[in-house]
Amino acid sequence: MGRRINTGVPDDRRVGFAVGGAAATPEPEVAARKEDFMGRLLKYIPAEIVGLYLAAKGVVVGAAGDDANTILWAVASLSWLLVPVYLWVATSRDGQKPLLIQILLASIAFPVWVFAISGAPVSSLHWYNTHQYIGSLALIFLTFAFGLIKPQQGV
Repeated sequence: MGRRINTGVPDDRRVGFAVGGAAATPEPEVAARKEDFMGRLLKYIPAEIVGLYLAAKGVVVGAAGDDANTILWAVASLSWLLVPVYLWVATSRDGQKPLLIQILLASIAFPVWVFAISGAPVSSLHWYNTHQYIGSLALIFLTFAFGLIKPQQGV
């Protein structure tokens, strides 16, 4: 199973569709059904980059001392910048065009994950300390809403 959301078989790669005089046989991944709600929901989550952020956060919190918040904001920012880069590469394998909607939604989701995870660096924001629940609620509803978004078929 790849990282790219399967949007269905493009019109020119359907089984039996004549391409150049011969019946085309789609590749196994392309021939698979479109991703269901749960599959889309999981693939919109930038899990690899959230994991990278958590690992880096654990290292910094244990070693940085007084500069931890500044360093953690830099780590969160750099991780956020890596989301579209990583997903561009992951969704454009095998000569496919990058799946821009998946890249966009995962890029929106990452900072929501950072706020839902809680702790430093977001705890350095004054308003956050009295409203920590907002990150979790945003994550719940945003993730659900993203799962409802279906990329265009055959993309």
